Amino acid sequence: MSIGIALLGAGVFAKKEHLPAIKACQFFTLKAVYSRSQNSAESFVAAACEGGASEDVEAYFDSPSASSKSLDDLLRRDDIAAVIVAVAIDVSPVLIKKALAAGKHVLSEKPIAPDLDIAQSLVDYSQQTNDVLWGVGENFRFWNSVHRAAKIIEDLDANLLTFSVTAYSFTDAKNPFYHSDWRQKPTFQGGYLLDGGVHFVAVLRIFLAALGRTIDSTSAYTMSLQKNLPPVDTVHAILRTDNGRSGSYISSVGIEAKLAMEFEIVTDKGSVTYRPFQMQIVTKLKDQQEQGKWEEKTEPAPLMWGVKEEVAAFAESISSGKLDSRLSISEALQDLRILEAMLKSAEAEGQPVSIAKANT
Repeated sequence: MSIGIALLGAGVFAKKEHLPAIKACQFFTLKAVYSRSQNSAESFVAAACEGGASEDVEAYFDSPSASSKSLDDLLRRDDIAAVIVAVAIDVSPVLIKKALAAGKHVLSEKPIAPDLDIAQSLVDYSQQTNDVLWGVGENFRFWNSVHRAAKIIEDLDANLLTFSVTAYSFTDAKNPFYHSDWRQKPTFQGGYLLDGGVHFVAVLRIFLAALGRTIDSTSAYTMSLQKNLPPVDTVHAILRTDNGRSGSYISSVGIEAKLAMEFEIVTDKGSVTYRPFQMQIVTKLKDQQEQGKWEEKTEPAPLMWGVKEEVAAFAESISSGKLDSRLSISEALQDLRILEAMLKSAEAEGQPVSIAKANT
């Protein structure tokens, strides 16, 4: 059975990732595209219809205003059962609420909202719409290599000692995502540290959960190293778990000389290091036969982007009536909660901030 879907947003990520993902999903048929401007909406539709496919896709827009072409008109269509929301972080909540109110299933891009207050209000509202599903697209949760590393950690059957997250990249005008107005002039907390940070927090939480651990507080400092990456582009944080262990979280998009992404979990039986862009998982374990000796094993971890998988999971969720756990709004809320705690700690000059559990 084909499910009619609309794409709300016509930006770089929607064009590069969501459009191919919808086309690849046998259960979805793209019916409409919405953008603020007529030009961007119609240009996207033209791209969507290349090759003679999806000829019935219609463009909807705010400016210039036109009868029967507004977002409200799109949401009134009976042949559209679901939407994917892929717009600026500060605009997304309005579209999510409108779509839920119209009875549409919603898959919205991470983060769940620009801040916890807005996120919680959306969660509360969504609980009044029992007949529709709302999921948050965190594509790192769909990486097979993340779950493979988590299984290795779980199989250690060990006690956590410490952990670290290192995520360095560099963003400038060569990056296609840099040119979005909402990234150059963010009106939400953290800028790139929030936009990309929820990815890293999501992976860390999966790894800690494999040992039965959660994060309960943080102390952090932020910096602005590049004037063109407001409001801040670098964070150094200490995170503490529910059993009193601590680890480090370092993320920056403003250091050109260092490019790396690494997650390390250290236990009393050994360590697991996950390097996604080097496509490897390194496990270091105590030699059971010889004291003081360690065995190291490296296995390949093929890289995937995960958007096609999350869109397919959204379709399957609609068909089954049960949301895939990897699209959980509760998990997305907790990712945001931890990022916001880091930013609040930095505003308070490193004072510790407690992290409550998501209440959904």
